[in-house]
Amino acid sequence: MVDETNPQLEFRLRRRLSAFIHRESVWRPALRSLQERTQARGWTIYVFGGTLRDLLALAPSTVPRDLDLVVAGTTRQSLESVFERELVRVNRFGGLHLVTHKLPVDMWTLDSTWAFRERLVHGSDFSDLPRTTFLNVEAIAAEFHTRPGRARTLYTRGFFRGIQERQVEINLEDNPYPALCIVRSLITAQRLRFSLGPRLVRFIMHHARRIPIEELEAIQRSHYGRIRLNRHQLHTLTVLVREQASHIKIRPVTLPREHQLALRGVA
Repeated sequence: MVDETNPQLEFRLRRRLSAFIHRESVWRPALRSLQERTQARGWTIYVFGGTLRDLLALAPSTVPRDLDLVVAGTTRQSLESVFERELVRVNRFGGLHLVTHKLPVDMWTLDSTWAFRERLVHGSDFSDLPRTTFLNVEAIAAEFHTRPGRARTLYTRGFFRGIQERQVEINLEDNPYPALCIVRSLITAQRLRFSLGPRLVRFIMHHARRIPIEELEAIQRSHYGRIRLNRHQLHTLTVLVREQASHIKIRPVTLPREHQLALRGVA
């Protein structure tokens, strides 16, 4: 599904991304450092996924927790060499996890994008990147470097529709980590106060029956470094999804907010 044009949301996102890159904040030294080193080498770099989602869907004052960057015009070996001092590990999808000025950045080359590498998505251009994400609300890429007076290039696939309809839905279902997909989907929907789309509900119902709660907790420790939804909250949310979806026609499912989970006695 390709986005319909949404000039208002596009304008708002470009403005917020520019403000994020140029304003003084905890991110400014890291962004300046990344910009200087990539521009000096002539690399093309795009901001990707959840960073852009949070900039658009949350309050204008929101400071992203992390940054996802995709780079063209270089190799992974060159990236590792340039960012050797900041490199912490290679993440589960083959990208470099950096800590730059004490802030987390995931960076990978365009051609090493997992869905391209596995031939799940045909293409090798930035315009194809939005087809590689599991969730619709991450299916966007935006130019990092841009000349003054020229609008940043945006590539999207269902992203603005998801934001407008306030619904988290599957974009590309193929994924080697269904447990991570479940917890990320629940956390994202709850944080944004969005509903879960019908395809995503089916995915959660199908895999949650097969994946132990302990595995859903363990994947959070590995991915986030901490538990964001404990086993009681996970159980409550998956039961809620199952109950609300127990209809012939599955409708979007709305999750309770964090304080409402606490009222259910599972905090």
